[in-house]
Amino acid sequence: MTVPPRPNTPDPDPLADVADRGDLIIATGILGDLVLPAGGFDPGRADEIRDLAAQAAIYATQARGPGTLRAYRSAWRQYDAWCVRLGLPALSGDPGIVGMYLTSAAERLAVATLQVHLAAIVTAHRLVGLSLDPGHPSIALLMDGIRRRRGTRPVRQATPITPAMLARMVRAQPDTPLGLRNRAILLAGFGGALRRSEIVALDAGDLEFVDGRGVVLTVRRSKTDQYGAGQAVAVWRSDDPDLCAPTALRRWLDHRAARHADDPLFVGLRAGGVMTVTRLSDKAVVRLVKSTAEAVGDGDPGLMESTFGSLVVGATRSYSGHSLRAGLATAAAEAEAQLHDVMRQTRHKSVEVARRYMRSSDLWRNNVTEKVMRRT
Repeated sequence: MTVPPRPNTPDPDPLADVADRGDLIIATGILGDLVLPAGGFDPGRADEIRDLAAQAAIYATQARGPGTLRAYRSAWRQYDAWCVRLGLPALSGDPGIVGMYLTSAAERLAVATLQVHLAAIVTAHRLVGLSLDPGHPSIALLMDGIRRRRGTRPVRQATPITPAMLARMVRAQPDTPLGLRNRAILLAGFGGALRRSEIVALDAGDLEFVDGRGVVLTVRRSKTDQYGAGQAVAVWRSDDPDLCAPTALRRWLDHRAARHADDPLFVGLRAGGVMTVTRLSDKAVVRLVKSTAEAVGDGDPGLMESTFGSLVVGATRSYSGHSLRAGLATAAAEAEAQLHDVMRQTRHKSVEVARRYMRSSDLWRNNVTEKVMRRT
């Protein structure tokens, strides 16, 4: 029997019957379109709710960095899909529903990721004027139990790039405009302990060269400086010109030939080294670090004693844009730098977070087994 071809009809729109049910669609921008179920709001205030949500979304977008917004959108999509699958309202203000989702997601997500998902769900409720208390026992006690059972140690952390490995990565760059830019990115990112978002956010006017010393980088906004107070980071020159961040930055800046101080420092390059006017994306920094690190290898014996996962022989290397920042902090710790000096360079606000970079060195420094076993 011949089966007639299936009609070429478009996929059903999940929001097509929203109006028939009396639900309210609120465009938030930050989390896309949110559907507030009928009965969860006063129909006479629908226009007011939309206006307030739109204004709240503008403020919320400004209050969070691009990376956080991406994480929130991804988290909300997963939560919303879970609610649709079970026939539950995503925006109900019911902590019991949120608790059930966290229980389900705990089987596949790390504790830190669960906290991001909870923050995204709370944000979505606030954008539409609903109250959801993350401290409600259905949520707070559940999260405490998950932390106790799973632990709070991050599952994966970026492998730090050692100074010896950085040297190989820099020397592997081609003698082209692309190589000029990449060397400046690698050395500035390492020396300034910069996050990938901070590297690509640098403008041409954010560099101040100091004769006989090095360069001062102005980080105008960062993960720990959302209000844009700005922070200055000094990077000393190196006796080796190939590994000197100020030299690499000056060479790239001369080639960049920016016309204005607020022109982006690092831009995209077309084939043949032709510069674009588009600011480089943070994903390009990740690709640069990962591909170069994997190409040159990690043949540094000292890497096996670094903080990030390398105390276990044979641990999987996980290079990312954060590896430059982690590398400087770890190298400083192994050089017995003081914690407050490391924090000044990395601009960490939390002592506990900064201490993570110091622990591998502290494990061996003044260790009692050396006094006992080596004496024997």
